[in-house]
Amino acid sequence: MFALGALRVVQTGLSSEEAIAGLRRVTLPGGLFALDRPKPGSPPLRGTIDGLRFSVVRRTQFRNSFTPVVEGVIVPGEVGSQVQLQLGLHLVPAVTLVTWLFTMLALGVLAAQSQALAEMALMLVGVSLAGPVIGFVAYRADASAVVEEISLAVTQSPTSSS
Repeated sequence: MFALGALRVVQTGLSSEEAIAGLRRVTLPGGLFALDRPKPGSPPLRGTIDGLRFSVVRRTQFRNSFTPVVEGVIVPGEVGSQVQLQLGLHLVPAVTLVTWLFTMLALGVLAAQSQALAEMALMLVGVSLAGPVIGFVAYRADASAVVEEISLAVTQSPTSSS
């Protein structure tokens, strides 16, 4: 995972065992990259849970390589527990974005050096920035949703969910 942003912390009054049980209820076991379509009422997250550590992504109705990968750990406390979350981008889309940006900017520089292609250089620079901007927008759209799903899972006691 390529970490993006600061560590996020969710404080819960539940014990670490209750919090991880809540997370298990909303997580479908499986790989982070999978072509599954969540059905209504099915778990909203997919990933792995190992002890008090987990790595999950939000399941969506469409293929989104920029879905944030959330790696976290539940730390027991005196009263309740603390869920520490690190959001990031899977390595494959991160490398693809860097390669895309480098290639398009290199083509823009080469086009700018040629008199005949000088007008194309500006277009190549604009196109090269469009990919990362679209990726960032897609990432941000899912980031708050996945943190909200995890927060609800680790703060609701088993008796309060129906």
